[in-house]
Amino acid sequence: MRIKIGLLVAVLALLSLPALAQNGNSEVSANFTGNFQKQANGFGVIDTATDSGGFLVNYRYHFNRWSAVEGNYGNTLFSQVYNSGTVTQARVQEATFAYVFTFGVDREARFHPFLEAGTGALFFSPTIAGSTAPAVSQNRPVLLYGGGVQYKLTHRFSVQAGYRGLIYTAADFSVPTQVTNAKTNMAEPYAGVSFRF
Repeated sequence: MRIKIGLLVAVLALLSLPALAQNGNSEVSANFTGNFQKQANGFGVIDTATDSGGFLVNYRYHFNRWSAVEGNYGNTLFSQVYNSGTVTQARVQEATFAYVFTFGVDREARFHPFLEAGTGALFFSPTIAGSTAPAVSQNRPVLLYGGGVQYKLTHRFSVQAGYRGLIYTAADFSVPTQVTNAKTNMAEPYAGVSFRF
């Protein structure tokens, strides 16, 4: 239930942002991601996640040439494999918000580099078919950092590539033999297209 409420709040926040849109200061993007969680180790338990692909959509509002804010939603599916002999497969949804530093590049330039930092949450929902132990959903607060570059194709369309890192406490799904209480990092390279309006 908390997952659905959290996602509802994130979606409502993203839907309300276009009200700020004016003079081409808004953009939306759709991206394919790679999702690579670093191994987590704690209490004698080692959590090794499988690599996966996913998608990421976002809305970005530009205040000026130097700064913007964005809201992100991502989705992927991967398995956590524990040295205790259990496996938990989970759908992972992301809702994050970030400040974006855009280096003051003129809007008409072809290349637009950016850096970003923010926070949000990951929502882990285990699947029955891919799990060896009874597991429950978990939410994890997350810190976001990253950067990338956009290449302008037309006045409104760009292609982009970047890297995002998500720092959080590894999920254990309330299974005692899966608890590490260790911080981990998910590397999330991505590529996609954006539309400015």
